[in-house]
Amino acid sequence: MNIKLVKCLDWPATDRPGELLMYAEHLHNEKVNLDALWGYVTHDNKARLAAIGKHPTKLQYALRKLGVKTQICKGFQVSGKDRTGALIDVFRKLSNAKINIECADALATQGKYSGTIWVSKSDLGRAKKVLGI
Repeated sequence: MNIKLVKCLDWPATDRPGELLMYAEHLHNEKVNLDALWGYVTHDNKARLAAIGKHPTKLQYALRKLGVKTQICKGFQVSGKDRTGALIDVFRKLSNAKINIECADALATQGKYSGTIWVSKSDLGRAKKVLGI
């Protein structure tokens, strides 16, 4: 299992058809390569997008060209060979340290998995230590 700290950029978006396409095309034209991309709606019904760039500074610069104001958050990208319960060890370590997971996602394909886990900013340092980063 591989675990690394990643910088995620999060920004407001318009909830309409073609919004994600517009950002994807812009990032493509700017030659920004992504590790992850999410579109979601918040509890107060606001659309947001988030991304992890292979080169976070390049991603931030490309979004700035569109006038987008991003929020930076840090999370843990976990990856490895796909197997039943692959993330349980990580979840257990965080739970045993009384660190709450604010958000998590995971995807598996072709025998490999990758997931991202976010904890509160105040728990980030402890989580790094618990996860051996």
